Amino acid sequence: MNIHPLFVHFPIALFIIYSVLEIGSYFCKRLRRQSWLAPVKQFLVLVGFLAMFTALVTGGMAEDALGAGDPRAAVVAVHEPFALLTTLIYFFLAGAYTVRIFDQEGWALRIIGKNRLLHRIWHMKKAFARIILDTVLRPLLALAGLVSITITGALGAAIVYGPSVDPIVSFIYHLFFAR
Repeated sequence: MNIHPLFVHFPIALFIIYSVLEIGSYFCKRLRRQSWLAPVKQFLVLVGFLAMFTALVTGGMAEDALGAGDPRAAVVAVHEPFALLTTLIYFFLAGAYTVRIFDQEGWALRIIGKNRLLHRIWHMKKAFARIILDTVLRPLLALAGLVSITITGALGAAIVYGPSVDPIVSFIYHLFFAR
């Protein structure tokens, strides 16, 4: 029994909403000023990233359940790297937000104490978070994540329903496989 569809749609929804808010707030000053925006984006990307692990594990189980010579295996071989790329993109965003939260709440310095090595590591993590969250890299990563998750989802739909289920799935499928 393939339980992957039960778990994959939740992080997809969270990541899509996050990406739309992130890209929208970059272009819309009025949206950017909303006080609820930052905590909502943090919640979406962090919970989505945590939920993604279940999707990855169940996706691996679904892949293992395919029989030898299953024609869908070729599509799975393209779907899987895009799923990992999507996870990696949102990992960087979730990691940067996590560092920012720990820094703003002062939790990091309480945990680190007076250890100089840990202070250096923490400052490198803060620099990483600043590079991602305080530059144009944040909406670019959100856009890259949105593109990656769209490709991953379309290939997933092609695996389950076939490559001609809808025009977008068909288009993306035929980018990777000959007609």
